[in-house]
Amino acid sequence: MITLERGLRHLGWADTRFYAGLAELPAEAFAVSYAPDAWSVGRLATHIVGGAEWYRHCLTGAMWTDLQPIADGAQAAKQGAYLAELDALLLEQVALPDDVMTFQDEQGEARALRSTLLTQAIVHATEHRAQIACALAAHGFPGPSLDALDLWAFEAWERTSS
Repeated sequence: MITLERGLRHLGWADTRFYAGLAELPAEAFAVSYAPDAWSVGRLATHIVGGAEWYRHCLTGAMWTDLQPIADGAQAAKQGAYLAELDALLLEQVALPDDVMTFQDEQGEARALRSTLLTQAIVHATEHRAQIACALAAHGFPGPSLDALDLWAFEAWERTSS
């Protein structure tokens, strides 16, 4: 049977490598964006971590923290380590039944299947990593390579690390 486990393992692997790449950037890289009205690299990177907290909240009821906006490589490294913990928690969720989860959002009480929340966690991080990569490229910063973080790269890494 095919499950979300592999996708969530990839999420953790890609996030870890992505934030390690962000940690190597100069502080000015975190202020750039891909369009005048778009979020900055720092805000997007913080939002990925905040999103992981949100999915944890929806799945477990744990509250989110007051994340400090990422403005430099040291903060990216620190939040990247925290994100790894959140990704591990999301991965643990695949062992549970695909129950309907009830949680509070901006409109009040909401419901979603566990699988919907886990799938959205994968999509959410992927979308924002791409936005960050675009912003960095648009301003000439050597950001993390998305090709080096795709599922093909993950599969090759799995084969060589087993």
